[in-house]
Amino acid sequence: MRRAWWLAGPGGADAFELVERPFEPLAEGWLRIRVEAFGLNRSELFSRRGMSSPDFSFPRVLGLECAGRVDDAGATDLREDDRVVALMGGMGRAFDGSYATHVDVPRTQVFRAPEALSAEVLGAVPETYNTAYGVCVESLKLTSEDRVLVRGGTSALGRAACEIAKDLGCVVVGTSRSPDKAAQLANASRFDHVLVDGSDLGDRVRERVGELSAVVDCVGSKESVESACGMLASGGRLGLVGQLSETWDGARPTIPDHVSQSFTRSDLIAAPKDDERMRVLLDRVAAGRWAPNVDRVFSFEELPAAHEAMGANRAIGKIVVVVK
Repeated sequence: MRRAWWLAGPGGADAFELVERPFEPLAEGWLRIRVEAFGLNRSELFSRRGMSSPDFSFPRVLGLECAGRVDDAGATDLREDDRVVALMGGMGRAFDGSYATHVDVPRTQVFRAPEALSAEVLGAVPETYNTAYGVCVESLKLTSEDRVLVRGGTSALGRAACEIAKDLGCVVVGTSRSPDKAAQLANASRFDHVLVDGSDLGDRVRERVGELSAVVDCVGSKESVESACGMLASGGRLGLVGQLSETWDGARPTIPDHVSQSFTRSDLIAAPKDDERMRVLLDRVAAGRWAPNVDRVFSFEELPAAHEAMGANRAIGKIVVVVK
């Protein structure tokens, strides 16, 4: 039997129901993972509220990533007890996800993981760093010549983007809407400068680092995107990668001609084509080059409280749930 946090329909954090379900036969090319930990993602908050991608439907067990061990390898090349992570490919949307003691996933969404990382650290890495790597390395192609602004620097994604950008030698400025969070971020991150959002943000950024060559925007509002464009030098690059603002008003931001923009999709990752990419991400965290930025750890039984904390924007970094 597996235990899972079940959602019959949209609602608040109290809408989750802890249920027991029997294991079902594995589909061809699928395997079963015994979940050790999983990170919470903003998109799961939207799904819980009934605002999600077209492939999502209720009832559903949420969770688009996890870390754990192979419980049943099916007819795949993996073996029982192999350490793995899994993410995306419809997890928690098109089929039941990782908010459970066990999850069935396609082999294409599973990657081998190092033994050196604890469950709570490993659970914080896959989706966040997959996305941050995509925007920093593949979309923006950051180098040591770049001066980068990360809008939404207190988010797990914003902090991961900072880690990767600093590793590439960039000067990195982070922002927060909260003065208290900005102060905490300044003391517990690798950002060169941390600023509180405001109408004069552009002036304060220019005072510290001059014109920007790149922006990672995790906020996603029309205002944040347009103000970021105003801080970019000619030829600057804008990487759109999040929706912290939770705004869907249909108003599209105006992007000036001197700025190039890209939108990073994390859902295209799949094995075996991305095996090396995930190996690099996990190995660099294991080696201490990138910090996992775990803010809080909840037990499996505390999942509703973890979701409430995410919805209240209490975290500075990643919220992780550990399954004992």
